[in-house]
Formats: sequence, structure tokens, C-alpha cells
Amino acid sequence: MECRSSRARDKTRAPTRPEHHPARKVWDERRTSRMNIPETQKDLLAYLDRITRELGSTRGGRIQNRLDHFTTASITDSLAISRSLASQYLNELVRAGLVVKAGARPVCYFHRRSLERFFQSRIERSTYPSVEQLFATLGNGERLDFDRAIGHELSLAPCISQLCAALKYPPAGLPILLCGASGTGKGLLAELALEYGKNVGVLQQEAKLVSIDCSHYADDARALTHDLCADGGPADRASGGIVYLKDVDALSPAAQDALLEWASAQAGAIVPAPAVRLIFATSNEADSTECRSLTRRIPMSAQVPSLRERTQEEREELTLHFLKEEGRRIGRDILISRGAFRALAGTNFEENVRGLRDCITNCCAEAYLDTKGESLEIRTYQLPSAILAGSALERSENDMQLIDTTRSIQSQADDRARHVLDAMLEPYESYREGTLDGGACSAQLVERARDLEDYLAFGQNPGRSKSDAYEQIADSVVTSVNELYSIDLSRKSSHLIAQGICLQLWPPASLSRWKSSHASELSGMRGVVAQRNRFAVTVCACIADELKATLGIALDDLTCLLVLAHAALALDPSKRRRSVGIVLSHGYSTATSIADAANRILDTRVFEAIDMPYDQKVTDVAVPLQQIIDRFSYADEVVILVDMGSLQDIYKSLESTSGMTLGIINNASTGLAVEVGAGLIAGRSVREVLDDAAAACTCNYHIVARNARPDAIVFCSEGGLDAAARIRDLVAQSLPGESPARLVAVDWRQLANNGSEDAAFSQYNVRSVIGTDNPHADGVPFISLEELIAGEGTAQIDRAFARLLDADSLRTFHQNLVKNMTLRNVVESITILNPNKLFGEIESAAERLQQLTGDVIGARVSMGLYVHLCCLVERLVTRSPIENYADEQRFANEHNDFVEAFRTSFSDISAHYHVEVPVTEIAYAYDYINSRHAPRRQATPNDGPAAQQDE
Repeated sequence: MECRSSRARDKTRAPTRPEHHPARKVWDERRTSRMNIPETQKDLLAYLDRITRELGSTRGGRIQNRLDHFTTASITDSLAISRSLASQYLNELVRAGLVVKAGARPVCYFHRRSLERFFQSRIERSTYPSVEQLFATLGNGERLDFDRAIGHELSLAPCISQLCAALKYPPAGLPILLCGASGTGKGLLAELALEYGKNVGVLQQEAKLVSIDCSHYADDARALTHDLCADGGPADRASGGIVYLKDVDALSPAAQDALLEWASAQAGAIVPAPAVRLIFATSNEADSTECRSLTRRIPMSAQVPSLRERTQEEREELTLHFLKEEGRRIGRDILISRGAFRALAGTNFEENVRGLRDCITNCCAEAYLDTKGESLEIRTYQLPSAILAGSALERSENDMQLIDTTRSIQSQADDRARHVLDAMLEPYESYREGTLDGGACSAQLVERARDLEDYLAFGQNPGRSKSDAYEQIADSVVTSVNELYSIDLSRKSSHLIAQGICLQLWPPASLSRWKSSHASELSGMRGVVAQRNRFAVTVCACIADELKATLGIALDDLTCLLVLAHAALALDPSKRRRSVGIVLSHGYSTATSIADAANRILDTRVFEAIDMPYDQKVTDVAVPLQQIIDRFSYADEVVILVDMGSLQDIYKSLESTSGMTLGIINNASTGLAVEVGAGLIAGRSVREVLDDAAAACTCNYHIVARNARPDAIVFCSEGGLDAAARIRDLVAQSLPGESPARLVAVDWRQLANNGSEDAAFSQYNVRSVIGTDNPHADGVPFISLEELIAGEGTAQIDRAFARLLDADSLRTFHQNLVKNMTLRNVVESITILNPNKLFGEIESAAERLQQLTGDVIGARVSMGLYVHLCCLVERLVTRSPIENYADEQRFANEHNDFVEAFRTSFSDISAHYHVEVPVTEIAYAYDYINSRHAPRRQATPNDGPAAQQDE
């Protein structure tokens, strides 16, 4: 990126320049030799030549600030001659046409040929009333701050907009992070930001730009903050201006934290405190890992585009600018072949804009060796080998033609845009003259708009940093419009809309001028296309409304014409919705539910919906109804489904339904909507559709007799059917009187294997399952035995017996359960072994297990564990252990310590009953202790499944 004004060269790069260039002396000597002027006068002319060529050499400075060098007094002091002699010689040179005189008190003198080269324009006179008039005559009025940056109205526009906002934000601006590859012009933007701040009054005129290379403080946070805040440090020297911190990502996290804390204090300074503005810079992308923490903490960020991302118009202007600048610097008129110019402008240099500038300097240096006379010619063969071998080198018929860089050349990209727009004017002018009818004009405009689409699709994007975000928003808008109108605009439409928005927000200067001078024609062309494409107008209006609501952007005439023409070309008129259905119903989502269901069943969007709150008046619904009808103004037929007769006269409140047939039918339902929708899709008339729908949607009914299955409570235990029956008896003893439901004992293994498909569930209306372990029957609540023992099953018991017992009986039932369902009573009931001896053995084994594993088992788990261990011993004694367990070997390997501890704890029981505890039973106990109730085993006994139940 460069300014259009001249820029100083880095002294390490610039070739040594003698006081007087030979080429310059050749031109002057031709004029002065015929004049036979004194040597002192020649020296004066050479001095004017030098300072005129350096007129724009101070980077970021203004020409007006350096005019004092061109006054008689300054020239006299510099050459050490008398004022009268200097005035005499200067006026003679003016009369000779070698010097231009401008202004009065003070008068300024310029070297004529050098001034022409600087402004790239011919000077017709030798005297002007003022310097301003001289510059205005040259047609190159001075640009200010960001306007001097090439591309300020194109790809740099989003970045510059962010910089302006950061500088002006009250009370003392906001820090901003500039992200962009090396050589993109971040430093120049910082300089222009200083000039902008002064011009708009947010910075004092004495404010300065001070740069800091953060890589020098990579790991030294203390030194960085100390140097920033020290007397005479960068913040002090900036005098309330800008501190530019480049390569901020090179700092360590600690140094970044310290710097950002200081930056936060600066941003919060109270005016008129001389707080500096802060511009951070990094060569990484904003979304890179290196910048992630910076972008989160720095309030604003802007992406500076690379050379690759600049528009073709900008690349050509940059190339021309550097060629002109080099010509000023060496005092030659530079000519370049079109092939070489196109190759330079088309190459993506690794160092971006800086790489382009360096390459042009090298080309000029090589061409300088072959120079004779005042002109320097650059041919394709003098380009660097990397360009000659690259894809930017393409052959064309006019490659050998020379471009005079002292003259403005029109950008090829600029030419294409104007040619496309001019071509669109041709049929419209014929239409206005009466030689082309409206239909043919509309068709030609739509067809020629394709070239504008191609220009946007394949040209450089001026707002690339935001166009991707715009495209995402446009994509959601297009998806919504597609669904609304049952159309199929593609992803290409979203891309086109995003590009059109960028072109509207950041138009090239030539396009802005074209739009301004052809405003009435643009409006007229839009009207012609709109008259012949009603459906496309509706779609375009919907897109424009959605974009305005989402982005706050009102599409201008050119963008609307582009979208309208695209829609007219992309949409097949034969496939548009000719009929529209509207569901209008009381309730907060009744209409929406009916419309959505019908559209899904029909697999086509036929119906729109209006939900009518119960407290809303009928007349209040007319407004949204009219809006929907207006949205589908291109439709031929509209059918309104209402839920009540009071809404059947809603059409009388509508302002306009011209051009369409309107039908209204009451008793809205999903079935009615499907019938109506199917008829509309088939293309039948409204009368036929409503006649058939009214006949088809009659009420039918049938009665389903009450299910006579008796209520039941099911009991189960992994100890077997007998154990389940004993649990049932304990519960039955607690009931206050005869049980109002069947109490059924079922084998636990049978329930676990069959689940809700078990015969018990088809034979009875099972209210709940009560047992030692959950058989996992879907949809049936389970009450564990340990919950009853712990008195925690109250809520479940209430739900299971609520329909079976009254309140008093239910209260008595709970009291009896507390008395009967003690741990010892339960153990005595569920085992056939000696309960007193078994209970003591289980208690000792459980305590021993806790000691060996180091785990403390809670009271509630202990009660349940005692029950399960009693069942375990009984299963072992009766030779019916659980034999299958998922991943049994894996459990044994991963929990070998627990297996050994369990067997040690149960060694006395094993010896007393002459049994051995298998790994499957140990795994089950481990799952229970660790509260993992997932059915990790298959409930299959060693003798196969058995369908058993006992009532």
C-alpha cells in the first residue's frame, strides 16, 4: 500500500544520487545554452530543480507545509546570493519558460519540468495568481490523510473505517490491532491515522507518531512498560499523538498482559488528559493462534489486505504510482511495455506492496544501464526471472506497446465495470426513444446483467475482509426466502448478494461517478425490469427487507437492479407459487402448528400462519393478513382457513386483494389444511378445492371400551420365586384389610429377560414392581426392597396404591410397613436358611470386606447389600448362581484386588456351606456397592429360563 503523494526512500535502499542528474542537465542545458546565462543563474535553476523534485518526498507530510522553501528569501539564503540578484535571475527564468511563478507575498518559484513530472500534467502558463490556483489547474488537488492511500475507497475501506472509529471514539479513542502480512502498509496507515486525527481535531497539531518494535522486548515486560511511561519515552514523545507498536505478537504472554493493562489505562483517560492513541500491529491473521489472546483483549481489530487481495484496479494504480515515483527520484520519464506492466501488476509478491516497490526499483536500475536521453524504457525481458517464469506473464497483441507513466492510464478493471454498465444503458436508451418495447428491454437488461454478475463473481472483491460474513448472512436470508416462496435460489445467489453489498459500500471511484451521473437511468432500468417480473420483484423486496433488518443496509438502485435481474433469470415463472394458503386461528401457536404439519405432510410450503391471541380483536388481525397477501401479490389465488365463523368475514377488513381470487373456509384443522393444500398444488380452482374439502372433512367417531384388566402389584427377587412370594406376604400383612389389587410373585429372571413383554403385563394392569433388584421393565415403576426397609419409598408407594386405597387406608399401610419391613424381618422372609445364623455371618463378612478394601459402605447401601448377600448365599446353596456377566474376564483382570478381598471376607461362609463364590456373583456385588445398577449381566440361570409366577 502506498500514498499517491511521493514517499521518501529508505537510505539503505536508495542509490546514491548526485546533486545534479545528467538527464536533468541535458534538458536544462538545451534551453540555457541558447540563452547564454551566467553560471550563478544555472546553479539557481539546478537548485530549483532539486527542491521541486523533493516536493513530495517527506512521507506523510503536506505540500503546503513545505512551500516556504520556494520563496525568494529561502532561495537567497540557500545559495548565498543577494536578494535583488536572485529576483532578477528568477524572473528571467520565468520569462524563458524554465520556471513557474505563483502567488504574491510571498511569491513561490518552481522548476517547471520537475513540477510537471511531479503532477504528471502539462503546465500551460508561467505565472499564476496563487499556488492553490496553480495546483488546481494541474488537476491534482492535494489529498488529505487516508484519501492519499491507494485503495482507500476499495479494499482498504473497511480497515480505514475501523481506524477512524478507533481514533474518534470518546473520550480518548480505543486501541486497535492491525493484522496483515509483512509489507502490506500497516506503518503507512499509522502515519495517515496521525494526519487524520489532526485534520478532524481529535489530535493536537503538535501530536507525533512514535514507533516501537516490540520484538526488542520479547521477554521483558518490566522494561517495556518502564520505557513506555518514562520521561522522554514513546508515550511522552508522542505528545498526545499515536504510539505504534509493531510485532506485538512477539511479546511473551506476561509482556502482553503488562502492555494491555497500560493500554486499558490509556483508553480510559479523561479528556483533556494527553492520552496517546495506540495502534498495535502484527504480521499474523486476526484469527490465528498467535493473535487469539490479542483480539480478545484489544477492543478493535482490522485486517489489512495482502497484495493478492487487492483489486486489479488498485494493483495497476500501485504499479503506476511506483513507476512515477521512481521517475521523479531519478529525474527520468519512465516508459514501460504493456506486457511488463501487466506482469508487474499481476504478480503476488511475497513481501506484498513492499515487494512490488522493490521489484520496480530493480527493473528501473537494470533499464537505466541502457538509457540514452531523458526516457527510461522497461521491457518484459528486464523483469526478474521469478516473474518471467511465473503465471503472471501472459502474451497479448499489444505487449510491445509502451505506456508513458507520466500520463494517467485507465485501469483495465475500471474499464470492464464501466463497459458492463454502459452496455446495460443501450437497451434502456432504445426503450426511452420508443425503438424497443418494454418486454424486449427488460429481457436484454436481465441478460446483460449477467456480465455484471461475472464481474463481481470473478473480479477482485473490495471488501473481502467482511464479504465472507456478509455471505453467511445472505445465505440465511436466501434459505428463508427459498422456504417462504418454495423456490430454489442457489449459493451463487448468496455470493452475488454479498458482493453487491461490498460494491455498494466500497465502490471504485469510477463507479461512484457513474452511479451519480446515471442515477435516473438506474431507477428507470429497475422499473422496466420490475414491470415484467412481478414474482422476481416480490423475492427481491423480501431479500432487501431481510438484509435491512439484519445488517441495517438499504440496497441502492444498482444493487437492487442486480438482485432483481438475477432473480428474474434464476426463477422459473412456471414453478412459482400461483396459490397461497393462510391459516388463521385463535391460540398462541395453533395456526402455526396446523400450517407446519400440513406443509410437512404435503412436502411443499403451501400455508402461512397467523396466530391470534384470545384477547385480540378480529379487526387487529387484518394488518398481518394484508401483509401476507401483499407479500404474495403475484399469486392468482389465496385460500384462508379460519377456526371460527366469526373470522369468515375477515376479508371485509382487507384494503386490497386486486388481481387474485380469495376463498375462506372455517373449522380449520390439519386434515382440512392437507385437503385444501393438495387441491391447490394440483392447480384446481378455489371453488373446486373448497367444495371437495368441505365434503371430505366430515366428523367421524368410534368408542373404545374400557380395558378390564385387573390392577396388580408384581413382586420379584433374584433369590427365586419363593423369595418373591415371601416379600409379597410381608407387604400383604401390612395392608389394612384385603388387598384391592392382585399381589403377584414372578420369577426375577423371567422379568429381566422378557421385560415389558412378559405375560404378567398383558394379563394385569401392573401398577408397580417391588423386589430386591430392578428387572427393568419399560414403563413400569420399580420400588426396591431396601427403599422400603429405609422408609424411603413413600412417594412410590403412594403412586402405586393411590387408586387402590383411600387416604386413611394409605396412612395405615405406611405405618404397618415401618413395623413389618425391618431388615431382620426381610432377611428371615426371603431365605430358607437359618436366618439368625446367616444374618450374623453376612454382617461379619460385610465388615471384613470394608476393612480389606478400605471402603466405607453407607447405611442405605448396607441394608440393600445384606439382602442381596443373603440371596447370593441362598443361590449358591441351591446351586442356581448368576453365571453370565458381560466382560467377566475384563472385570476379573481390572478388579482382581476386590475379587480376592471378597473371597477372603466370605471364606467362613464358603467353608460352612461348602460353596465357592464365582466371579459373576462378585461382579454383581461390586456393581451394587458402587451404585452401578446397569444390567451388566444376563439374567439366565444355569438350568435355562422358566416362565413362573405365583398369585
